[in-house]
Amino acid sequence: MNKITQFITYLFFVLIFFVTESNGSIVILNGLTQENSVEPGSSYRGTIQLQNVGKAQKNVKVYLKDYWYSYTGESKHDPGGTLARSNANWISYNPEILTLDSAEIATIDFEVTVPDNDSLRGTFWSVIMVEGIVEVDTANRQQGVRINTAIRYAIQVISNVGSEGNSDLQFLGMELAREDSANILNVAIENTGEWILRPEMSLELFDETGATVSQIKGESRKTLPGTSVMSSLVLENIQAGKYTGVLVADCGNDRLYGTNLSIEIE
Repeated sequence: MNKITQFITYLFFVLIFFVTESNGSIVILNGLTQENSVEPGSSYRGTIQLQNVGKAQKNVKVYLKDYWYSYTGESKHDPGGTLARSNANWISYNPEILTLDSAEIATIDFEVTVPDNDSLRGTFWSVIMVEGIVEVDTANRQQGVRINTAIRYAIQVISNVGSEGNSDLQFLGMELAREDSANILNVAIENTGEWILRPEMSLELFDETGATVSQIKGESRKTLPGTSVMSSLVLENIQAGKYTGVLVADCGNDRLYGTNLSIEIE
């Protein structure tokens, strides 16, 4: 899977070829993630706001899926309730089909009802899919093939249940790469615990005498239980040579995970 394909998959765009012209576009107005803390046996409500920014009337369908992703770029949208930590069966929503005129704003209401089960703990999630319906215009086939784009959004509904449960993170591997004349340390990490984590990566490098030569900060990446991500650190102004280092993933609330490494920069 190349980088362009990964980017399209991540944004949940689907390109469909039909013999017709584009008939409207849908955008989500209030974000693609809704996260709440909740106790077993309780419930909460939320809304998804969407708008037709196209010039023509647009039909939209709404449905539930599970969502899983890997640091390799692979992602899955399986039927709701497939994953062990799916909350799809807890979610009810309305409506299932919408019709929006040009510039019209609409709301999808949903409710999450957590089972009254004290054994439930940690992070559970699924996605509410909002997809524009592409009509097939068979009357204009003689005009030739045109591209019609159906936009599909996945709004993550994340439920953090209770306060118990373990948090854990594993380093799967790392690779030193060269991109645009810069050295990049790519680090694959997996959330092996029960709670969502947002690790912020940092690296302290030491030369062969043990002196610190650089302290590098990386981006924070959200990882759900059982998923993995790739975090990248840019090694700027590091001279060629052999180095040791301490790599730390800071997940907040005194949750620190670290590993030692050795690298050689040419």
